[in-house]
Amino acid sequence: MLRNGADTVLLAPEAFLNEAVRPVPKVQGEIENMSTKTATADRLREYEIIYVLAPNADNAEAERLNAKLTEVVTAFSGKLTKLDNWGRRKLAYPIKKHTRAVFVYTKYVAKPGVVAEIERNLRIADSVLRYQSTLLRDMVDPAEVSVDPEDVKFSPLVAAEPEEELSFEQRLGLAPSSHRRQEVVEDDVSDPELDDVDVVATEGGAR
Repeated sequence: MLRNGADTVLLAPEAFLNEAVRPVPKVQGEIENMSTKTATADRLREYEIIYVLAPNADNAEAERLNAKLTEVVTAFSGKLTKLDNWGRRKLAYPIKKHTRAVFVYTKYVAKPGVVAEIERNLRIADSVLRYQSTLLRDMVDPAEVSVDPEDVKFSPLVAAEPEEELSFEQRLGLAPSSHRRQEVVEDDVSDPELDDVDVVATEGGAR
């Protein structure tokens, strides 16, 4: 009720409600949303990548690639946790006329988005024949990540043997090559589990 001199004006209760009541901000909801965004931004994922180098790649090229991958992972607030040179191994099929290649295994944790940048760098490297990335864990607590210095030491590459120039029949598998005859002997003492990994790895991301 409002008074103006001698006059009295009555207002409906709804009028007071419309003027007096203001929307209450959803403070709790906003805090929860901010917490979720912060947790997502701080989230790390664990990945592994196997990339395959041309058999004539030298130590300088391998170290350059390792340094670049480490730089990218660090830029995404991550760490390398494993770096392993698997050495030169036979390919499941010839790639750019190569029958053997150097396999490098890397495991790391970093923020989402790191895979695209790593693969971009591998794609433009002339010595990289194939690569394959795999997500191992979606949520990793940075406080739980520990790195053993021995696990990230890269073993030097050994000098590559000259590759045999395969004939048309040899590329089709109609005639054995000297490498193939040697591999038959090596298969008798090799680890069959690693041989299976070779086939999978060479079927990874094509450049």
